[in-house]
Amino acid sequence: MINLADYRVTADEPSSDAPIVALTCEICGEHGAPSDVRWWENGYSPSIADLIAEAEQHEKQGHKP
Repeated sequence: MINLADYRVTADEPSSDAPIVALTCEICGEHGAPSDVRWWENGYSPSIADLIAEAEQHEKQGHKP
């Protein structure tokens, strides 16, 4: 099961309802690797299911974006 605590989302503004624009991996960032997992187009905000699917795919690749 995926541990979403290892991931962070970035919004395009500091607001609780701002669209999510990026998913990053804390594990990769801690090891000096690029931490970006996925960026989304402006105006689109992924669902929780989208975030989980991206994190699962990232982990299958061995934390290598």
